[in-house]
Amino acid sequence: MKLKTLAVLLVTVTSLSVYAEYVSSHSCSEPYKPYQFTTQYEVDTYNDETEEFRTCIEDYIEEQNDAVRDHQRAAEDAIDDWNNFANS
Repeated sequence: MKLKTLAVLLVTVTSLSVYAEYVSSHSCSEPYKPYQFTTQYEVDTYNDETEEFRTCIEDYIEEQNDAVRDHQRAAEDAIDDWNNFANS
């Protein structure tokens, strides 16, 4: 029984890693930083764009972490289903 559980776990993890290969990268735009700022407006614009970039990256990371938790939960549920079946 333990060998079957291990096999199901390996298949599940492998399936998740194959799926993970198709996840797109973030679409956040890195701000352009001039060699030298010549006006306060340029500084303010750069700071605003930097904050937008940081927020975008943080949102992307949070979405990806949520997806990881969902996939782990699904894998655990599948293992539980198998174990319940195999032990009945």
